[in-house]
Amino acid sequence: MKQIVFNQPGDADVLTVKDVPVPEPKAGEVRIKVKAAPVNPSDVVFIQGVYGISPQFPDSPVGFEGAGEIDVIGTGIGSGLKIAQGQRVAFAALGTWSEYVVAPAISLLPIPDNLSFEEGAQFFVNPFTAVTMLDEVALKKGDWLLLTAAFSSLNKMVIQLAQKAGVRVIGTVRRTEQVQPLLDLGAEAVVNTEEDSLADRVKSLTEGKGVQACFESVGGDIGTQAIASLGKDATMLIYGLMSGEEAKISYGPTIFRTPTIKGFWLSRWMEESSVRAKARAAKQVYNMVKQGDVTLDVEKTFPLAQASKAVTYSTQSGRTGKVVIQCG
Repeated sequence: MKQIVFNQPGDADVLTVKDVPVPEPKAGEVRIKVKAAPVNPSDVVFIQGVYGISPQFPDSPVGFEGAGEIDVIGTGIGSGLKIAQGQRVAFAALGTWSEYVVAPAISLLPIPDNLSFEEGAQFFVNPFTAVTMLDEVALKKGDWLLLTAAFSSLNKMVIQLAQKAGVRVIGTVRRTEQVQPLLDLGAEAVVNTEEDSLADRVKSLTEGKGVQACFESVGGDIGTQAIASLGKDATMLIYGLMSGEEAKISYGPTIFRTPTIKGFWLSRWMEESSVRAKARAAKQVYNMVKQGDVTLDVEKTFPLAQASKAVTYSTQSGRTGKVVIQCG
């Protein structure tokens, strides 16, 4: 079978297509014929060697989520899981940029009939992150949530979920044409940080009180202004560093407003959370996608052999949807 691998950290050009043996499922696992897999920011930084887990050379596989059809069911799987050969499923596993992959049967999510494989391939990373981060900050109706890099696929989901819960969202963008689409999704306000001061706009919008929560993924000056925008006892979840620059903490507001600033990494949440918590999140994700509470936009697809081009395209600014690799 064909699989995308790489042998040294770097950019898209380190990726190669290799013929490898088709994997066999162990007890409790299934083999999936992969149909589609997205290119997420976590995939890009994994290839660059700066993710929370390190690639294992030689021939490190790539890709953390995907969608496909169950091909072979391993032994030791209880009938309670209700899975069948040929069933369309979404899954999380390392090495999804491949024609086949094995994954724990217990981790699979059925893909609703109204979704394509390209949409279903986005079932895990972003939806689970959106749901669990919102649960983490536990905002109430009328609270303010600040999202940096608000035009990302993840934050578009967060906006839709927050708006449905009555949470007021302030988003940041760097391009004028990105403002109105986010307002249409339900954001209360969108700040073009190339033109306006984020801290000043937040102060004006919140009557000087600041936001109750912030999801931050940029760092640098935007991250610094986001920290300064936190209100009393607010929570900031840091889940990325797009600018590559560290933010600065303003000591005065931090002393008197006592915010909580901490990191969020979905892989750790999945590892440390109880089975019940993960099942609850999975049910919430499945229902919100099936009911159309969030959109799973696909901007462009690439065949498996062009994975390097997919990665390069995914890092360009101005995209409106997810880049997806069609694996088979």
